[in-house]
Amino acid sequence: MIFQILENAALFLGLVYVWLQVKQNRWMWPVDIFCCGAIIVVFAHQRLWASMGLNIYYLIMGVIGILEWNKAEVKSSEGVKIRKMSKKTAFLSLLAFIPTLALLYFLLRAASDPYPLTDAFIGASGVIGTVWLVRLYIENWAVWLISDIVSTILCLVSGLYLMALLYLVYTLMSIVGWRQWKKEGRYI
Repeated sequence: MIFQILENAALFLGLVYVWLQVKQNRWMWPVDIFCCGAIIVVFAHQRLWASMGLNIYYLIMGVIGILEWNKAEVKSSEGVKIRKMSKKTAFLSLLAFIPTLALLYFLLRAASDPYPLTDAFIGASGVIGTVWLVRLYIENWAVWLISDIVSTILCLVSGLYLMALLYLVYTLMSIVGWRQWKKEGRYI
């Protein structure tokens, strides 16, 4: 019963969060923190350890996001502010992704995660995507698109149908967000 309530709360908060993210509204971060708290409990109950751990990371990054986005005006009358990603940043991100994926995979296998490779992929891509979001790189949307498709599938096979719906909406909103940031974005 409590897990169903938390899953419902996560669905609602997650929808509000992603809408605020597309709009680059700084209130997305506090909403994300509450959403992550609910999701942590739901994924722990399902023993999806990387997805649970990833949401702990998201919760921490939510606090960092509040601090970072409060330092700079993220949205102005000229549109949303985005940064150009350097080739070095892209390369270092890929370099960080590969060992993170491998490490998570072996840890999750040892922890009897039912889907260690899938869960590890979601975890490693979520780390990169969140850093890119906090740094205002438009490419964060590409990472979320892929990660959310994989998350939708994982939730479906795990029987977490409301979470699957949430990640399906996240997938669609990744496309919307990418288009909106591209259309309204101004590089800083």
